[in-house]
Amino acid sequence: MRTMKITACLLALVMALLAAPAARAQVAGLYYKEVEKDGRIYIFNTPERYKAFEASGGDMGTNVTLVSRGANGETLVAENDTAMDLYLFKHNLEAYERPTPKTAAPAAYPATKISGRVFADFTTKENKDKASNVKSSDSGVGVDVKRFYFTVNHDFDAMWSAQFQSDIGDQGARRYDVFVKKAFVQAKFDPAFIVRIGSADTPWVPFAEGQYGYRYFEQVITDHLSFGTSADWGVHVLGKLANDTVGYQFSALNGKGYSNPTRTKSVDFEGRVSFEPVKGFTLAAGGYSGERGNETDAVPTKHTAQRLDGLVSYVNDQFRVGAEFFQADNWNNTTTVLTDKADGYSAWASFACTPVLSVFGRYDSAKPSKDLKPKLEFTYYNLGLQWRANKSLAATLGYKFAEVKGGTLSTGNGTIGSTVATNKGQYNELGAWFLYDF
Repeated sequence: MRTMKITACLLALVMALLAAPAARAQVAGLYYKEVEKDGRIYIFNTPERYKAFEASGGDMGTNVTLVSRGANGETLVAENDTAMDLYLFKHNLEAYERPTPKTAAPAAYPATKISGRVFADFTTKENKDKASNVKSSDSGVGVDVKRFYFTVNHDFDAMWSAQFQSDIGDQGARRYDVFVKKAFVQAKFDPAFIVRIGSADTPWVPFAEGQYGYRYFEQVITDHLSFGTSADWGVHVLGKLANDTVGYQFSALNGKGYSNPTRTKSVDFEGRVSFEPVKGFTLAAGGYSGERGNETDAVPTKHTAQRLDGLVSYVNDQFRVGAEFFQADNWNNTTTVLTDKADGYSAWASFACTPVLSVFGRYDSAKPSKDLKPKLEFTYYNLGLQWRANKSLAATLGYKFAEVKGGTLSTGNGTIGSTVATNKGQYNELGAWFLYDF
């Protein structure tokens, strides 16, 4: 028994000796500094704040102050709560009381939020057929409200929610039409598995808009040239995985966009997968396959429309740069005997000169009908200076230019080109564009 006790004591002694270096290292790694100056004691627990204090000649910056609480009645000025606690403990003084941080209140359900978004502009534009020198009817100076979204979000509980969004837009015929853009019920089983049923964002166009960042100034290329739409009726499954580094969305769609909830013989499929290996750097690929809502018993389709998408971008607080590519087969030829192909790309960049001012630019090029109209070419670029007044209001002084050779082409800025296939048409627009969120 005595031998066992001696062995236990020796073992405890060895353990203590082994623990001592670790304890000394832990204490050695704890920074603490007191500086007495002008009747005050300045207290630090990080070397960076102490060095900044010395370099500034005594500017403490953000601090915790206790009047007459020092060992000899001095005023204590500590860089944070931890430094103050260390001083009081070291000098065996009474701890100071501070409010206990309040825990976040759980979300209250049901909850309803109403919001809106406006895209407007005041510009002068010219859309001219160079062969005839005839300008389009919408050339000139004027004010446009391109989009007016009115959105209602309702959360039933942490899983179930619904959204309704109306879209009031200028359809280019000197009139404004009202559409239901979004109307869906959502079940959020997990951030990695969300299901929406109804009219909701499609997988590609809204995602590309988020990377581009200037949707109120211009549509992304697939939407601008009508090779994609931003919302459609269907079933949408989406989410983020792997600590939000992988995102996805897959949708079964009606195929004619949110303004036409037609019922057809089959559904279309669109999907997208994105990967963000480092914060801000994104790689994405997507695709579309279907009859675009044109397959019925009365009018069977002859071809399947297909589109392949790719995107790479880098976004941080100061700048964004990126590029988008698409390739489409029979996009406008599902019911015709003849087949067609199209492709195009868009590249953009922006730089924040100050917290409120950014410069940006973009260049697009496309061959919208490579088989049927091989000489049809689309070229576009824009330049702008954005002023971000606050989270709700942004304004841009900008310029847009587009040129269509080898025919005419419908774009987000109207039909551009020439009725003479060997000539061209040009579009120019200069002015101010506005975004307002409320």
